[in-house]
Amino acid sequence: MRIVLVCAALLGALALAQASDDPTLSLPGVVDLTPDTFDKLVNGAKHAIVEFYAPWCGHCKRMVPELKKLGELVSADPKLKSQVVVGKVNADNHRSLGEKFGVGGFPTIKYFARGKPVNKDTAEDYQQARTATAFIDFLKQKLAADKSFARVEVLDPIAKKFVEAEDKAAVIAEAEAAAATVDAEDVKANADVYVKVMQKTLEKGVEYLSKEKARLEKILAGGNVAAAKVDEMSRKASILGAFLDEDEE
Repeated sequence: MRIVLVCAALLGALALAQASDDPTLSLPGVVDLTPDTFDKLVNGAKHAIVEFYAPWCGHCKRMVPELKKLGELVSADPKLKSQVVVGKVNADNHRSLGEKFGVGGFPTIKYFARGKPVNKDTAEDYQQARTATAFIDFLKQKLAADKSFARVEVLDPIAKKFVEAEDKAAVIAEAEAAAATVDAEDVKANADVYVKVMQKTLEKGVEYLSKEKARLEKILAGGNVAAAKVDEMSRKASILGAFLDEDEE
């Protein structure tokens, strides 16, 4: 009788262990992506890290606990939760998604940056350690870089000066002159946003800066943003940070 009970306990423990390493299981904080949902959830509105796996893959099974921990850590951090999608794709069942992003082995982990179109060329291969801690460190680095990705060095000090100035119209003229010195087309476009933000702030008051940034981030976090608008809104939110002393947080 004791032998039977021991065997039953061992079989139960083995079954539980096998179940906990099943890549197809739903995990808290991790979305299961399919061809029907991928473009809705991974669309450039948020940073996304996605595992492409096969259910039979041993390395994929061993990664389940770390992916679960990652989902829990992101869910527990309001800042990460509002800006990051953690997902997984059964690329054995949904081969079209694997092929779309050039997946050639399992598990493959891809990072999709916020504010960029989602395609094979923009998807970044994640090459670091496959632990929850390493994933979190990687994502935090991306978020830190993203905060200032559209900033223009020559305009940043003028933005801070504008917030504190009594004669804001004079600072706008200074910003327009500085923007005119920028050559690169993409940087020039960003410089023009600084001027437009200042003009709008002059009209609506300084509270416009924080309210507009919060509004943009809320819309982007919702995910229902047309691809053409994601880049524009992300750039404006980044530039608004220059007026709000985000470098000193």
